[in-house]
Amino acid sequence: MDYKEIISSCYCGDGGEKLKKAEALVKAFGRGLSLDAGIQKQLLVVQDAVLALDTHMTAMEMGKTCTTCAATSKGGCCSAYMGHENNDALLLLMNLLAGVDVKLVRDDAIECCFLAETGCILLFKPIFCLNYLCSRIQTESSEKQLSLLEQKSGALLTAQGQLEQSIIVFLQSQGEMLEE
Repeated sequence: MDYKEIISSCYCGDGGEKLKKAEALVKAFGRGLSLDAGIQKQLLVVQDAVLALDTHMTAMEMGKTCTTCAATSKGGCCSAYMGHENNDALLLLMNLLAGVDVKLVRDDAIECCFLAETGCILLFKPIFCLNYLCSRIQTESSEKQLSLLEQKSGALLTAQGQLEQSIIVFLQSQGEMLEE
């Protein structure tokens, strides 16, 4: 399978299928990805951006807001659809490379398959999860808090995108080496 087929297959299937694909990529390319200095440097940049965003979200008490909402009869925004449609195998691969124990936490067709009792198990999250600001968060937060939240989310998404591109380039180079 050439790298284009590998990459395109990363976006197909449900959460479990995408996790299996990510695990297969780790098995096939994990050592090389772990030895690539550029990818390791970018992993650290993404982890720093995650910490900056998490710190701000904690200061905004978003955990409390989201937990309160999730406890209502309609639940929160972390639905099964999110876990199956909004992640991909490359995002899960990045989490695995960062040492996250990625596994399916639930399969209840109601909540995201990566949502544990204490929240999302993923360190690096899908774009929707980082960009979505429900009306409750918007009304309970100041303009300044929201602006900083958007800046930090944007920085994280940019870093994640750059890491994903580096992984794609790495996989492409491996495909070219296999063809020679």
